Amino acid sequence: MWSEWPRADRTMPQSSTGFSCTAIVHGHITEVSTMSSDSESNQSNWLSQLNLRQRDVFKFRLENFEDYLKTVGKNPRKKIGYAETSISTRSSRVCKVIRWIWRNDGITINITPEQADQAIEALDTDDFRRLDGERYSEGSKRKLSNSLENWFQFRGVEWEPKITFKDEPSSDNSDSFTRNEVSQLWEASLTYKNIPSYNNLSPDERDRWRAYLAQELGIPKDVIKPDHWTKVNTSWLVPSIIGTTKSAGWRPALIQRMKVDWYNPDRGTISIPAEMAVKSNRDWEQTLGDDAIESLEFWLPQRANSEKYDDSDHMWLNRNGNPYKSATLNDLLDGLIEEAGIKVGDRKISWYSFRHTLGTVTYEQEKNLEAVARVLRQSSTSSAARYVHPTEETLRDAANIL
Repeated sequence: MWSEWPRADRTMPQSSTGFSCTAIVHGHITEVSTMSSDSESNQSNWLSQLNLRQRDVFKFRLENFEDYLKTVGKNPRKKIGYAETSISTRSSRVCKVIRWIWRNDGITINITPEQADQAIEALDTDDFRRLDGERYSEGSKRKLSNSLENWFQFRGVEWEPKITFKDEPSSDNSDSFTRNEVSQLWEASLTYKNIPSYNNLSPDERDRWRAYLAQELGIPKDVIKPDHWTKVNTSWLVPSIIGTTKSAGWRPALIQRMKVDWYNPDRGTISIPAEMAVKSNRDWEQTLGDDAIESLEFWLPQRANSEKYDDSDHMWLNRNGNPYKSATLNDLLDGLIEEAGIKVGDRKISWYSFRHTLGTVTYEQEKNLEAVARVLRQSSTSSAARYVHPTEETLRDAANIL
């Protein structure tokens, strides 16, 4: 059992009054908020059903569990842990199951395999629902079940779910770009948010642009200087994100996790360690194209001279000093689409469209799903096939077959 090897600096947590399900990050206990139809007091105090000693044990056990997830949880045999960004999410899923068990089978510190089976069966019949009363999607059921497996592995108890959940077919799968549109997006990244030269502006125009720069750079308007004009017009932040994404089809989660030391300039590659890979438990070495390499070579010296990155090993941070996430990347893409003048029409375009485009073009060229899987870092050809779409040229050829 994992708790037989506690961290040397770990101490038992102090007693406290009511709190919601906890997620322990960097040794600090934080509350996990969820949407609920219950009253706020019932939701925030559900753990107050435990006495102080029970609460201490439960909090301590959760801390051990998150440590387990971080160090070996993804693949205990190979001692590969999960990315830190996913640890609190997995812990909170286990808390949801425990909360359901307590509500339906009484309070207990040690949940049993039989109770876990009851929870899985209730998920299958939609008797175990979200706190807002809605049913869990099949994908959410799978994630709850997987997190529960993590919990029993951590506790050293044998348990496998009797029911297997599979993700529902995606109803909002992203469409791909054309090759020409990807080229347009790359060109747009080189001019994105460029502003007029400081020396070509009147005093009134400079004042208006100062307000824009203050918002864009996240600094007070009164500290804006001519150097800030140059900084905006010469930044390789956005081109390096776009250049590498069109080359490798990054998922948003991988951009969020990307570390600067993963880049190998001698080989022109990004090395992704297994514990940081998305939906995979193996190491990957991603070969980059010329635009990606050149943009990184311009970006990395700028990054090294930016105070924002002094205490960060992330490859990219947004203007607020945080890693990019799906929402901010899609906002960036919307701006680039507008800059490039691309007509989206009725297509479903998102950041994943880069990934779908790379998969489609790779298959069109190689006619081999294994090549698509390797380029997109997929574990199977069936997963890779989801990123292959018929192109206009393919459809035109098909129309002329007979």
